[in-house]
Amino acid sequence: MTINNMPVQNREKLAQPPVPAPWQLMGDGYVVAVWMPNLKNTIEQSEHTLARKAINKASRLWSQGRVQLLIFAHYTQSDVGPYDELLHIPQLSHGVVEGYPSIDRIYVSSMASVINGQQNWGIPKELALFDYQPATGLQAKSITVTMPDQQPIARIELQASRFKFPVNTALIPARLRTLVQDWRGKRFYTAPEASGRACFASVKHWWFDPVYFPDLSGGKVLAAFKMTDFKMTFPLAKITRLD
Repeated sequence: MTINNMPVQNREKLAQPPVPAPWQLMGDGYVVAVWMPNLKNTIEQSEHTLARKAINKASRLWSQGRVQLLIFAHYTQSDVGPYDELLHIPQLSHGVVEGYPSIDRIYVSSMASVINGQQNWGIPKELALFDYQPATGLQAKSITVTMPDQQPIARIELQASRFKFPVNTALIPARLRTLVQDWRGKRFYTAPEASGRACFASVKHWWFDPVYFPDLSGGKVLAAFKMTDFKMTFPLAKITRLD
């Protein structure tokens, strides 16, 4: 198969030049902490056969812990240009790898972010399409994420308050903000830093296809924040080889 006969997405992958760490990013976004119910009980309580099958399929893809994070970011600036991002971190209180949090599902709107995110930090990024409407007045911010073939992944509506306060992760020990990712025989340790302003937010509505993203709609929102005017640094990762 020649390059010209390859699918567009494959040609885009080959065309991406390496953009090594560190990266400097700016933008805004939302962070939502969710308390998830016990998955086994959820399966047992589901009477609908199709629902039980969907839950069982999701359980094979994602380990359901207790406190989990959903993060949406709209990067207005980065080392690979502007892009959007939706990610999930499971089992925040127990970690996934060596007790550290680990991203298990993440979609971004830029192929350059996909390729370099995988190579620089072992983050399992996938390409998706993002469409969202900024909040205006009493209207909530609306975010829709779909696969490149238009298959819906998530629909989210978030409302933010007006009172803002400063935030800075420099006050948090690096050990507590380190992500660990396993990717193609390597383990990546990364401790990002961020600063900006935040305000309280609320989830007005959300829906997820559990085949593509963990269905958090059955959980209880513990806290939600809107991050504005944030600056983030993703440093060079420490990399070790897996046995």
